[in-house]
Amino acid sequence: MERQQNFYRNGPLCGQGGSVFGNYKVNIVCLGLLNAVLFISAVVLGVKCAQVKQASLEVSHSPASEVISEVAFLRSNHSDVIEAEKQAMRALANAIKNHTQLKEQIEQQKIINDGYQKQVEALQVEKTHLQANISALGSTCGRCPLGWLIFNSSCYFFSYTESTTVKKNWHKSREDCIKRGADLVVIDNQQEQEFISHTINDMRSGRDVWASGFWIGLTDKETEGTWVWLNNVTEVEPRYWMDGEPNDWNTGEDCGVAIYSDENPWKTRYDGDCRQSQLQWICEINQS
Repeated sequence: MERQQNFYRNGPLCGQGGSVFGNYKVNIVCLGLLNAVLFISAVVLGVKCAQVKQASLEVSHSPASEVISEVAFLRSNHSDVIEAEKQAMRALANAIKNHTQLKEQIEQQKIINDGYQKQVEALQVEKTHLQANISALGSTCGRCPLGWLIFNSSCYFFSYTESTTVKKNWHKSREDCIKRGADLVVIDNQQEQEFISHTINDMRSGRDVWASGFWIGLTDKETEGTWVWLNNVTEVEPRYWMDGEPNDWNTGEDCGVAIYSDENPWKTRYDGDCRQSQLQWICEINQS
C-alpha cells in the first residue's frame, strides 16, 4: 500500500508529487516538447541533407556541363565544316564544268583551224595553178605546154600542180615525164638550182623536208658514189647536198631528190630509195 501511494504520488516519468491526473498532464507536455524537438531536429536534418545533395549535384554536374558545352561547340564546328565541304564541292563542280566547256571550245576551235588550214592549202594549190597558167599564157608564148613553167630556155612540169596527193617512185616518175615528151629535170647551173628550190618552196605540203621532196634526173645506179645526170653529165659540185648526204642509207638510195631548205638554201638535195620512196617529181623540156 505504501509503494502504491508513493507510485501515485511521485509518478514514473516527471518530477515528484501531484495527483495522478496532474502527472498525466505533465507527461503529455513532456511528450509534446519531445515531439517538437524531434520535429525540429528532423527539419534541420532535412534541410542539411538537401543542401548536401544540391552541393553534390553541383559538384557532380560541373564536369558533365563542361562536356556538354564542348559537345555543343564541336557540333557547331562540325556544321561549319560540312557547310564548307558543300561549298568546296560546288566550287569543284563549277570548275569541272568550266574545264569541260573550255575543252569543248578548244576542240571546236581546232576543227575551225583545221578547216582554215585546208582552205589555205586549197588556195595555195589554186595559186600555183594560176601562176602556172599565167606563166604558160604570158611568158611561154606558146613554147611550153599548158600548166608548165618556163625558165630561161626550158619548160618545167611540177607534178604538185596537177595533184598534191599523187606520188610515185623514181622510175614511175620518169615514165610519166617521158609520156609528156620530157624527162626528169637536169639542173645545169646555180640559177636553175635556185629556180627549182624556190618553186618547190611554194609547193611544200608540210614542214617535213623528207616527204616534200621532188625526184630529179640524177642517179648513181651505175657506180655507187658517182652521181650522173640523165644527160650523162657527172655531178661534181658537192655543196648542194644536205649535211650527211648522200649516204646510201641501207644500201638502197641511188636517186637524187630536190628539196627547199630554210636553214641553208644551197643544201637542197638528198639521195632516196629509187623504188620504195614515193615523192612528187619534176619534168623538163629543153626548148633551145
